[in-house]
Amino acid sequence: MSPQRLPEQIIPFKLARQRRLLQGVLKLDTMARLTGLLADNGGDVDVDLQFDIAAQGISHMRGHLSAQVSLVCQRCMEPVTVSLEADIAVGFATSEARGLAMPDSYEAHVLAEETVVLSELIEDELILAVPIVAVHPQQSCQPWLEKQQEELSGIEEVA
Repeated sequence: MSPQRLPEQIIPFKLARQRRLLQGVLKLDTMARLTGLLADNGGDVDVDLQFDIAAQGISHMRGHLSAQVSLVCQRCMEPVTVSLEADIAVGFATSEARGLAMPDSYEAHVLAEETVVLSELIEDELILAVPIVAVHPQQSCQPWLEKQQEELSGIEEVA
């Protein structure tokens, strides 16, 4: 069975009223800001989102995002595969004041319009999950500077 196609745009308040579950896959290459951080933009994001209304009347989305991405190892400067995992809890607000009043258990998302581009919302969360420094395990990569010094010493020996 193929993954469910996710909508391009969502109406968060409507989905919360309907208590909808969205599960599916998004292509990484549709997320320009995220792919600008990656060594390779191939792959998918697994999306599992539950919309609901909390007891306090807050329309929200909770869920999990996961993706295998290729970053540049900052030790050897070669690609390294990293698992991005993000548990999210986003509360939707219609004004800045309501967003500021939202409980800390939610990341406030103030809606300028009724609809939201789903991939942009997911992309924001994945960008926050990207490690500051990506590296291979130390035993499995050689630092870039050491490789350069070895290459230079090999050239000097030939000369």
